[in-house]
Amino acid sequence: MIQKTLVSALFFSLVASSFSFSAMPLFNQLGFTPESEKIVVIPGNDANPIEVRDVFGKKVLDLKVPYVSEWPASGEETQVYDLSSIKKEGTYRLFRNGEYLGNPIVVSKNPYEEVAKASLKWFYYQRAGVALEYPYAGKWARAAGHPDDKVIVYGTDKVTNKKASKTKPRIISSPKGWYDAGDYGKYIVNSTITVFTLLALYEHFPAYADTLHWNIPTIYKNLPPLLDEVRWNLEWMLSAQDKDGGVFHKVTTLKFSGSVAPEKDTDARYAIIKNVVASLDFAGVMAQASVVYKKFDKPFADKMLKAAEKAYAWAKANPKAMYVQPEDVQTGSYAPGNEDGKDEFRFAASELYNATKKDLYLKDLKNNPFNANGPWWGDLNFLAVYRVALSPAVFGDSLSQAAKKILIEEANSLRAEGDSSAYRLPMHTWNWNWGSNSAVANNGIILLHAYYLTKDKSYLDGAQQTLDYLLGKNPLEISYVTGFGYRSPKNPHHRPSESDFVDEPVPGMLVGGPHLGKQDIGEENWKCKDYAGANKPALAYIDHQCSYATNEVAINWNAPFAYLASALQAIYSGLGAF
Repeated sequence: MIQKTLVSALFFSLVASSFSFSAMPLFNQLGFTPESEKIVVIPGNDANPIEVRDVFGKKVLDLKVPYVSEWPASGEETQVYDLSSIKKEGTYRLFRNGEYLGNPIVVSKNPYEEVAKASLKWFYYQRAGVALEYPYAGKWARAAGHPDDKVIVYGTDKVTNKKASKTKPRIISSPKGWYDAGDYGKYIVNSTITVFTLLALYEHFPAYADTLHWNIPTIYKNLPPLLDEVRWNLEWMLSAQDKDGGVFHKVTTLKFSGSVAPEKDTDARYAIIKNVVASLDFAGVMAQASVVYKKFDKPFADKMLKAAEKAYAWAKANPKAMYVQPEDVQTGSYAPGNEDGKDEFRFAASELYNATKKDLYLKDLKNNPFNANGPWWGDLNFLAVYRVALSPAVFGDSLSQAAKKILIEEANSLRAEGDSSAYRLPMHTWNWNWGSNSAVANNGIILLHAYYLTKDKSYLDGAQQTLDYLLGKNPLEISYVTGFGYRSPKNPHHRPSESDFVDEPVPGMLVGGPHLGKQDIGEENWKCKDYAGANKPALAYIDHQCSYATNEVAINWNAPFAYLASALQAIYSGLGAF
């Protein structure tokens, strides 16, 4: 493990230090569909035309010298070439002055299907409380860890409350669920946006989703694979609801574990603090799930809807019960400093009205206007915008138009950013933050929703540009998804990968991506050396397990990537619902 980490880290250090001198063409390393936009970026300003030849050496396209522009995020000058006129499936090569440049470019009907399936199968590898067996997990098989059948309610034992009674601590059973990220915690807030995104994929592209099969053990034979997998986490979320309707924030140990396998992490697990945000997040996604699962399992759907309404009622009765991280808890807080619960109320009300048509929820939604914030786990406003904008028959023209206006304005802003970007990337400067790759994928989803509403292909092209960046059209010439592309991360911050003695990481994981936060840089032996010396956000990345700020994986990062790759493949395959 140490040797592969050092080699990979050295490679990316060399890439980061020499990128500006490279004329390597940068593009989506998995290729393009015949009808998609096909953009190639070449760093530099040498101002030479390019020839495109097929695999037999026949010239198929001449590309004149484009304008040179600069990208502040990397400090580069680049030249952008458009190969979109190539519609024939095949393998193509770029030539400049008779010399071959870089890797082949592939045009095929289904370039994203395998990465879509791998990104969805990864959730199986994140299952808690169950062994991953060889027929399904292959060389990443592992023993079961964290059964969570005896979880301590925080504050009911002497460890977390010195004033606790002498009676036995309160114990609940909270099994199943997905590990949140590179650690072994299970979090309601992060689960919510993850599950919403995966269920939205099924809602929007059911015909395509039903064609996707990956090798996982079937639990519910009447469910499509995607819904079968999502149910594993929904059942954990249901177990995190208390009898009074409130929902616990998370199930974790008090501190993060070291780089150990799941079965080796045996510290006590706690259900930690009911609060408004977790309860509303829960209410919204359970309401959504009740609609999706109703035709497959009505009793399960009814159970989720009942739980959703109970959680919403608890939140309305306890509006000031925000989550505050206890001093003795060091696992992820998932609690933004400016939290007021308004976006969560907006999300929950929209989904509950969609599921129940009860005036209570519509009234609450109308009294809490949309804004342009999100989407990310800390702001679910855009999840409500998506629902209402796409459902005028349910919410009425006036409310739907208000949501549509906000969505289209944000999509136009992103499209303008992409059109002016030297990398053709629809991304705001404030998206360069922890999990920047997730921000890119979510930008793609915003653009896709604009496409659904307008059928304007420029929005579809913008979504394609976000996928292209994630799969190789970036200054580091890396596909940020493990196991896919000519170059991909080898050493993600991911405890199962760090402890499994397998050189290759599980395929299909989207790493967090570059940014200048430098939270993981320090002198401690488990922290990184300074990999961000260039002081450019698009370059501040290292493929090393020390980098929890740039190279960690997370369910809420994988979900938008899976949606993006699947949606584009479905649309270009003619299986889109819109």
